[in-house]
Amino acid sequence: MISERAQLAFKRGQEWEEQNNPAKAIKAYREAVAIESGWLMPFQRLGILFLTTGRYGEAMATYRLIKPLAPPGDGSIEDFIYILGQIQADQLDPTAFRYYMMARDMPDEQMDKKMSLCQKALGLSSTFAAPYAEIGKVLLDKGQLNQARAVLERGLFLDSSPFIKALLLFRLGHTLLFSYQYHEALTAFRQVIELNANPSVTQVAAKQLEDAAAAGHA
Repeated sequence: MISERAQLAFKRGQEWEEQNNPAKAIKAYREAVAIESGWLMPFQRLGILFLTTGRYGEAMATYRLIKPLAPPGDGSIEDFIYILGQIQADQLDPTAFRYYMMARDMPDEQMDKKMSLCQKALGLSSTFAAPYAEIGKVLLDKGQLNQARAVLERGLFLDSSPFIKALLLFRLGHTLLFSYQYHEALTAFRQVIELNANPSVTQVAAKQLEDAAAAGHA
């Protein structure tokens, strides 16, 4: 049970983030983890804030600290450690990462803005796989299935963390499913399950396989 004091501190951190005040948000999240050292959420927000404000050493230390707290099969922490490693090795432009995070956190309805931000990210770092997952989803939502497939497959050719690879495969699976290419779709969903790196998509992929088996497509 998370204490009320820690929850209030976390809420203040969220409010300061909404007001674009990362310094005060960091202070509030630090207060939350000082009260509840095993609570993952404020640590995650701290890591993201350190990363997006260029404090890469603190971000890496935070993610390594909370790695044991991540639920089984959750590769999101490993994903951020992977991204930080790329930034520190000058293989990924940090501004490209910020553009991607802005796009990822936008509502699905703002498709054109998401697309624009992801294209800016790729303009800075063309080998950054994560934006391809967002662009693929936008194209899928627009019903542009051939374009979505091409973008997602291109993303899969790039080096990425298991977390992002699972997301790309998951969205490719849906694209193939809507294109009535059942065998290829189910292959993609099986690969998502084998990776077991992104809990939300792993669970849905497993459900897709169950439904396919019931419908006689598996």
